[in-house]
Amino acid sequence: MSIFAWTLIVACVVLLAFSLFRYAGFLASNVRAGLLGEIRDHRGGLVRPVLAGMATSFVAGVAALMAYPLAWLPRREAEAGNLPVVLVHGLYHNRSAWPLFARHLARAGFTDLHTYEYNSFTGRFDEAVDGLCRTLDRLLGPRRGARAILVGHSLGGLVCRAAAVDPRCRGRVAALVALGSPHAGSELARMGLGAMARGLIPGRGAAQGGIPAMVGALPEPDCPRLALTSPVDDFVFPRSCLRPGRPGWIEHTVRPMGHVYMLYSPEVADATAEFLREATSAGAVRATFAEPI
Repeated sequence: MSIFAWTLIVACVVLLAFSLFRYAGFLASNVRAGLLGEIRDHRGGLVRPVLAGMATSFVAGVAALMAYPLAWLPRREAEAGNLPVVLVHGLYHNRSAWPLFARHLARAGFTDLHTYEYNSFTGRFDEAVDGLCRTLDRLLGPRRGARAILVGHSLGGLVCRAAAVDPRCRGRVAALVALGSPHAGSELARMGLGAMARGLIPGRGAAQGGIPAMVGALPEPDCPRLALTSPVDDFVFPRSCLRPGRPGWIEHTVRPMGHVYMLYSPEVADATAEFLREATSAGAVRATFAEPI
């Protein structure tokens, strides 16, 4: 057997082991929080949702690992129009997170697509927010009435929340979508490395570098906002950590899937596209999205 084959086998075993570890943490965390019964009752059981989460988590892990080097290829940045969509990745990821999701959005009519990258390994949260603000300024320029749509996965959703209320961007964001974002942190962050990971430990105040506390102290973005979550998220737990907990947010639960799989799920991309169509039209967002999380 070749070295490549052995490497692939070892990588798959490691990914599977980490998936099992995360779901053990998911179960333990939600038991302590008293939320496991809520998940079970909402889904009519627990075994199938968790198995679905584990399977999609493994598939997404393999896909993300194989795609990761794509971000190192030269980037061709197209000129933005009056309503660009900016996609913001999560912790330890890069712009390779978005090709399939972007393809779904393009098929839905959102073709002015851009990605924003930041250093989540050694960088700081305020640096990531500043970089996104500068990216929006570059894309929108001085054009009057030009606005951007922000879509963030995981930590990227918090970066989007903070940038949307920055004085440089206020009034220039048409809609915001957060996919599986740790609005109240995550217990898994205790295992993370770097300032941004440690900043997601639940209960940390802003003075301790707590990112949810920093974002929570800011005003809410003055635009339609959607939080999409999975009932069996294996990176953000307990489940209450996925809830924005602020007025004005529409919270919608998709079918059971792993945290990273949200980037590859047609259901998540379609829900995002439907919300964005309604949010950027003259009408209000329909009540179909106003489901309890």
